[in-house]
Amino acid sequence: MAARALFLSLAAALCAAACVQSDGQRFDPIPGHQRMSADRQRELGWDFDRQAQKALPFVHDVLVLEFVDDLGQLLVERLGEQPFDYRFRVIVNPELNAFAVPGGVVYFHSGTLLTAGDVEELAGVMAHELGHVKGEHEARMAQETAIPSLLASLAGIAASAATRSAAPMIAAQGANVALQLQYTRQYEDEADRLATVFTTRAGYSPEGLVRFFERIKLEEERSPKDSVPPYLYSHPGVDQRIDVVKGLMKDLHPVAKPPDLAERFREMQGRLAWCVANQRTSWSPVEDFDRAATDPLLDAAAKQRAAGHPGDALELLERAEQAGPEDPRVPFARGEILEAQGRLDDAIAAYRRAVTLDPNQAMVLFALGRAYKAAGQRHKSVFFFEQASWRAGEKGPLRAQADSEVERGIFPLLEESGFADGAASGEAVTVAGAPRTEFAAGDPHLAWWAKLGPHWTKYSEYFQVRWVDPSGAVSEAESPEHPKRAHLAALRDGPLAPGTWRVQLVLSKLVVHEARVVVKP
Repeated sequence: MAARALFLSLAAALCAAACVQSDGQRFDPIPGHQRMSADRQRELGWDFDRQAQKALPFVHDVLVLEFVDDLGQLLVERLGEQPFDYRFRVIVNPELNAFAVPGGVVYFHSGTLLTAGDVEELAGVMAHELGHVKGEHEARMAQETAIPSLLASLAGIAASAATRSAAPMIAAQGANVALQLQYTRQYEDEADRLATVFTTRAGYSPEGLVRFFERIKLEEERSPKDSVPPYLYSHPGVDQRIDVVKGLMKDLHPVAKPPDLAERFREMQGRLAWCVANQRTSWSPVEDFDRAATDPLLDAAAKQRAAGHPGDALELLERAEQAGPEDPRVPFARGEILEAQGRLDDAIAAYRRAVTLDPNQAMVLFALGRAYKAAGQRHKSVFFFEQASWRAGEKGPLRAQADSEVERGIFPLLEESGFADGAASGEAVTVAGAPRTEFAAGDPHLAWWAKLGPHWTKYSEYFQVRWVDPSGAVSEAESPEHPKRAHLAALRDGPLAPGTWRVQLVLSKLVVHEARVVVKP
């Protein structure tokens, strides 16, 4: 019966493939049975990744990860509407393997990235893993014990590594089986088919996926009979997978030209090879600039900025860059001034120049994440906030701020929020009364309310609220009321001074949300 059901599903997929648009827009071989909510999948991915970061040896090099992320996002854009922010990791491990977990976190072994012959091959492997997430394969297996056992295995490996009873590489090798989700052949077939479609939509030929499968065949032939490449665990035979992809390729043809990433691909592989060979998580530059040439100009620029003369400061920094073009402190200082002026594109360019010169300064990476956030590029901001967090040390305010930004970027903090009149009446359609967008100085109350996102309800008792009046005076933070589960409400009694009022939501001494409202005279 199961075999017949599988045959029928594959036959239906083949029929669909025969009448698709050239880029596969009408092809989606997913049964469509969601057994787990998007929120739950996101939570599982978050928990898994936090355990993995403690247990496994990750590469944190900016150039390597940004290339992988950019290629991944190019494919993700073609997936259709997604409930997740996809994130990509690189584990130091020479074996061919890649896997994805619920919530859109995708992991690659370094061996996979170094073995891929070109961008097209890597895009095919990446699209296969995206197919597992898009197909909700882990979620559809969740009635079993796959994810809990993976989390438990990672927790054990993390504890072992923390006590130094297992070296990172040993931990990674030991985790290999635990991390490899034992998909059914049906799921692997779906992922291969989706990979063919996703690569085509992104402008790549599925031939790249075929070439990578052929590399797997060579690895399988070279390996001892009792040693199967991890990427083949429970997978269909490689020849069968090649035939499936080639069959779909007859009707699928790229209709867009992807950006040329060949040079960046080679740079990524070279940088990754250096990190692996030198047992480093990131490339470390050798300081190659004369501080004596730039220090006086940096000091003078800082004084001009403090005196309220940003233009003069920028002129001094231009001279500093001429004197020391390899000094990362100069573009960072320029980026801070440009960001304060609201010139976000120029600030981002300056910060990126600083990161190119020295990719391991947490403050610079945090500033870049902040600038991307202000520019409305949420995914890029999360990426660089993560980079800052990994370099900021285990404790300290910068680490706490970066982690908070990452968490809020992945999990929406508020589902809805607004101001209200604070009155209990028949018009009280919110937990804080009737909704209002403007107030008058004679109004008796100014109220604010919000509904927390599901991830944040467990923190509800730790939130505080403070008011900032038009003069800039800040009230003491106080705990909001909880009129309903996951709802917050705060009330400010009159008389209200005219002008713009702000309400700030505070968590762990950090302002995590701010809203404004006008009180008219």
